[in-house]
Amino acid sequence: MPWYVLLIIALASLAIAVGGFVYMGLKGWRLAKRGASISKRVAPLADDLSRQTAELSAKAEQLQVNGEWLEASMARLQTSLARLQVVFATATEAMEPYLLLTGWLSGDRGWSDWRRWGRKKR
Repeated sequence: MPWYVLLIIALASLAIAVGGFVYMGLKGWRLAKRGASISKRVAPLADDLSRQTAELSAKAEQLQVNGEWLEASMARLQTSLARLQVVFATATEAMEPYLLLTGWLSGDRGWSDWRRWGRKKR
């Protein structure tokens, strides 16, 4: 084979190899450019999402603290209610003789209605 045919084959092979590298470089550059534009648009959204996630976790922690406080408050409220019930029962028992006396003085001689604050059924 003459030397110029071998030279043509070598140059054609080199052109194909360089063309392949140029093609791959162009595709890589376009991909990097597209990735940078996507990253530029998505980065603020990702930051916003992470900020909202942090806020949500802080609110969840605050809700847990508020729930514990609410449980303690409900326990204190139940204790206060029990005390009020005792006070009410004591006051009702203390008023029984007074209500019986007012019933007798008003003319109501019934013994069955004295627990109803001295009122007569009508």
